[in-house]
Amino acid sequence: MKALITLTSSESKRLIAKGIKGMSSIQNAMEKHTVIVAGGTTNAFVAEELLGIQLEDKTSYTMGIVTGGELGVSKSSKKIPPYVIANGQSQEISWKDCLPKLQRGDVFIKGGNAVDHTGLAAVMVSDSMGGTIGAAQGTLCARGIELVVPIGLEKMIPDVRAAVEFMTKSSVDEAIGNKVGLIPMVGATVVTELSALEILYDLEARCIASGGVDGSEGSVTIAIEGLDEEVQRAIQDIKSLKGEPQVKVH
Repeated sequence: MKALITLTSSESKRLIAKGIKGMSSIQNAMEKHTVIVAGGTTNAFVAEELLGIQLEDKTSYTMGIVTGGELGVSKSSKKIPPYVIANGQSQEISWKDCLPKLQRGDVFIKGGNAVDHTGLAAVMVSDSMGGTIGAAQGTLCARGIELVVPIGLEKMIPDVRAAVEFMTKSSVDEAIGNKVGLIPMVGATVVTELSALEILYDLEARCIASGGVDGSEGSVTIAIEGLDEEVQRAIQDIKSLKGEPQVKVH
């Protein structure tokens, strides 16, 4: 059976978060190890799914934000620091203090701003020291700790490597909004809507179109195919998350 589904940006974020929760490495880390959920609006959805909580202001869980047609910084007055989850429970510890203690089996979750057809993802940073990924990536690579990147297909660009190489040739002189750099997240486990669907259901998924109007800007249309019961189960679950509120700047 083949079916079509269309997801708004927020619906995609919710689906991706559910896919993250369904990953075997995440389930193992939630049970026996440590999961760090770095800042980001998609990661706010991930934190909700992993901890069974609700974050009314998703922009409180991010520093950088693209809104109003500009590169900016969240102005939320209720900033929430990244969650550190050990053995399934949120801990009162800074992720930076936890970073040196990470071991194989732990997982670091970091959102991104760009992904290409090869599965390479990158994140924009305005901090001169590389922000969160600049502080974490060396440790993660050196210790073989899984970096999971939840990222919607609305952020698909032609070539991440080419974009990174172009950005690193020289510094940015002017910008509409904040000046940023672009850091690739090589070796990361990238989770899009497609991989989330394949994690949650026994089916194949392909993105066949993107875009829309009147609140559906950034939407993606996906074809799914598999056994009738799996496709029907996926459709029913997708229907249950339809109407996910857009992430608003408070």
